[in-house]
Amino acid sequence: MTVKPTYEELERRVQELEKMESELEYSKEMLQVYEKASLGYQSLDKNGHYLTVNQTWLNTLGYAKEEVIGKSFADFIHPDWQHHFKENFSRFKSIGEILGAEFEMVKKNGDLIKVSLTGKISRDKKGGFHQTHCIFHDITQRKRTEEDLQKSEEQFRNLYDEAPVGYFEYDLQGNITRVNHTELKMLGYTSEEMIGQPCWKFIVDEAAREQIIAKLRGDRPPAVGLERTYRRKDGSTFPVLFQDRLLLDEDGHIKGIRTAIQDITERKQAEEELRKQLDFSESLIETAHTIILVLDPQGRIVRFNPYMEELLGYDLDEVKGRDWFETFIKQENDNTVKSVFLKAVDDIQTRGNVNPIIAKDGRVILVEWYDKTLKDKDGGVAGLLAIGQDITERKQAEAEREKLQAQLNQAQKMESIGSLAGGIAHDFNNLLFPIVGLSEMMLDDFPPGSMEHQNLHEIFQAGKRGRELVQQILSFSRQSEQHPIPVHIQKILKEAIKLCRATIPADITINRDIQIDSSPVMADPTQIHQIAMNLITNAFHAVEPAGGTITVKLKEVDFSHEDDPGVHLASGRYAVLSVSDTGTGIDPAIINKIFDPYFTTKEKGRGTGLGLATVYGIVKIHGGDIRVHSEIGKGSSFHVYLPLMEKAQESDPEKEMIPHPTGTGHILLVDDEKPIVHLEKQMLERLGYSITCFSSSVDALAAFKTDPSRFDLVITDMNMPNLNGMQLAEKLTAIRSDIPVIICTGFSERINKENSAAKGVRGLLMKPVVMKDLAQKVREVLD
Repeated sequence: MTVKPTYEELERRVQELEKMESELEYSKEMLQVYEKASLGYQSLDKNGHYLTVNQTWLNTLGYAKEEVIGKSFADFIHPDWQHHFKENFSRFKSIGEILGAEFEMVKKNGDLIKVSLTGKISRDKKGGFHQTHCIFHDITQRKRTEEDLQKSEEQFRNLYDEAPVGYFEYDLQGNITRVNHTELKMLGYTSEEMIGQPCWKFIVDEAAREQIIAKLRGDRPPAVGLERTYRRKDGSTFPVLFQDRLLLDEDGHIKGIRTAIQDITERKQAEEELRKQLDFSESLIETAHTIILVLDPQGRIVRFNPYMEELLGYDLDEVKGRDWFETFIKQENDNTVKSVFLKAVDDIQTRGNVNPIIAKDGRVILVEWYDKTLKDKDGGVAGLLAIGQDITERKQAEAEREKLQAQLNQAQKMESIGSLAGGIAHDFNNLLFPIVGLSEMMLDDFPPGSMEHQNLHEIFQAGKRGRELVQQILSFSRQSEQHPIPVHIQKILKEAIKLCRATIPADITINRDIQIDSSPVMADPTQIHQIAMNLITNAFHAVEPAGGTITVKLKEVDFSHEDDPGVHLASGRYAVLSVSDTGTGIDPAIINKIFDPYFTTKEKGRGTGLGLATVYGIVKIHGGDIRVHSEIGKGSSFHVYLPLMEKAQESDPEKEMIPHPTGTGHILLVDDEKPIVHLEKQMLERLGYSITCFSSSVDALAAFKTDPSRFDLVITDMNMPNLNGMQLAEKLTAIRSDIPVIICTGFSERINKENSAAKGVRGLLMKPVVMKDLAQKVREVLD
C-alpha cells in the first residue's frame, strides 16, 4: 500500500523544488552573463567535448556555434598543444581548476592567436566530474607588445653598448655610474676600472672638473657639440666631440648627466687633409695657366684667377659684381649667350663650348669653356664654375691648316697640270731644238750685216725666247731648278709688258717709267718674270671694269730704315719695281689678307688667289720686301724692293763675245729623235769632234760593248724608250767605269744628282741645247 508523505516531508520537497528553481534561474542568469561577457567562455564535458561557448568565443575564433558544439577542444588548439591537452586533461579533472594557462588556438581562417585560459571543474551531488567551465581572453596583442618591448629593451641595450659613440653616465658627485662598450674600447679600460671613478679623471682639459660640477649644480647648461681632449689608458690622447644630457629623477631634479663622446681623430685628420687640399687647390687656382671663373646665378662675376686677370687686362676688383656677359662677351652674341645661361644655369654641364671674349685692350680672345653648376648645401643653385682655355692660337693654327690643306689640294691639281705642262714642254723643246741649233750654226755661214745674217739672228732670238718660255712652263710645273744669276730687271720688264700688252684691251693705258741703267739683281729670271706678270695682271683686273691706267716703274734707291719703318729691310741700295693702277682700290678691312694663299676678291674663274702669294714668296726668297698703298676709288700701288748687286759683279753675258771652245775626241751620241741626233752631230763636228750616233739606246749599248775604249765621251737624251739616259749611263759605266756621260733633258728634277754622279754622269744640258752651252759643257767634262 502506498504511504502518503507527511506534511513535513512535503514541505521539505517543496523547499527542494524551490531551491532547484532558484538554482536553475541563477544558472540561466549566469548563462546570459557568460553569453554577453567580453571574455570568451566555453564548457566541456568529461571527454573534453564542447557543451557550449559564448558569442565572444565565436567572434574571437570566427566560428558559428553549430561548428563547435560536440567537437573536441583539441580540434581548436595549435597542433603542438594537442598532445599536451590530451595528456593533461585527466590531470586537470582531478585537480579541479587551472589558472593562467597560455597556449595557441587556431582560428577558422587559419590564423593563430594566443589565449590565456582559466578553468574550473563542476561536480555532481556525488562529487563526480560533471563538466568544465573555462574563461579565456585573446592575449595576442599583449604578447606582441611584450615581445616588442623586450626587443626594444634589448635593442636599446645593444644600441647603448655598441653605439658608434661612447656613452657614460655620472652622478651628482661626478662619479661614473654606467659606461657602454664603445667608451670602454675607445679609452682602453674595463667597466670595473671606470665605474665609480670621477669622470674628469679621463679628460685632459684642466678646467673640465669645474665645468662638470657647474653643470651638475645647474649653473651651466649642458654642452652640445663641443670638442674636448680625452686620455686613454695607455696615456695617449685623442680629440672628441661631446654632448651632455641631464638625467632627471621622477620629481624633475638633476640626478646626473649622460655624456656622449665621438672620436673625431679621423675627422680632424680629414679636416687637415681638406685644408691642405684647399690650400693646394687655391695654389692651383692662383698659378694655373688656364682661365678659372665663378659666376653667381644671375651671371655676375664672383671670382676669377690671376691668369685671367693677365689675359684680359683687368683686376678682379675692377669687375667683381659686374655682369659677365655685358662686360666680356661680344655684344652681338650677348643676348643669346646670356639667355641660354639664365635658362640652363640650374643644370649646366657643358664641354667644349666656345665663346669669343673681349679683353680690356679690345682684343678678341677665343675661349673653350668647361662649365659646371655649383650647388649649395640645400641643393640649390649657388652659381657657375667655368674653366676656360685660350684657343685663339689653336684656332688660327687650325685655320692655317685648313689653308695649307687647301694649298695641298690646289698643289695636287697644279702637279697634275704641271705634269701635263712638262710633257708639252718636252715636246716643244724637241721642236725648238732644230730651230735654235740650226739658226745658231747658220749664223756662222753668213757675214754679219747681211740680210741672211739678220734674218737668222731674229730666228735664233725667237728660238731662245721660246726656250725661255719653256723654262717658265717647267718652272711652273716645278720641273726645273732655280738658278739665281745677275739679272737686269729692265729687260724682263720690257718682255713682260710686251706680252701683257697683247692681251690687255687698248682702252687701258700702260705707262712705263723704267730706269734703263739700273744695276742687276741676283735672281732667277723666270721668277722675276713671274713677279712682273702677276702684278701687271692684278692691276689689269683692278681697272678692267671701267678702264684706266697701269703704270710700271723701275728705279734704284738708297734705302734707310728711317725712310720707311714699315719696310723690313737692311739699309742699302735696292731696285724698286712699282706697279700702280687707277682702279677701285683695296678695302682696308682686307688689305692685310691680300698676300694669303687663295685669298681673292675676284669672282669665280677670274683668279686662283695664288698670284700675290707667289709674288710675296719670291720677293722674300730673294731677300726683298713688298709694300702696298691703296685708297678706295683711287687705285693701288705695289712696290717691290730687291737688293742690287755690287757694281763689281755686274756683267752682261750676252754682250761677252767669247768663241766657242773646240776640241778633239770620239763622242757616242744617243737620242731617240733622229732630227735632234742629226743636229747635235753637226754641232759637235763643227767643234772638231768625231761622232758615232744612234737613235736607239739599246743599239748604242751594243755598239759600246763591242769596243768600249773607242769612245771618249757619251752624250745621251734622258727620256728614251727601253733604256732611259740614266739606265744607259749605269750600264755603260758597268762596262767601263771611267767613261764620262752628259745627259740632255728638259726635266732636271727627274735626275738625282747624287746617284747620277755615281753612275758616271758628269754633266747636264737643258734642252733645247745651244751650241755655246754644248761646246762649254763638252770641254768642261773632257778637261
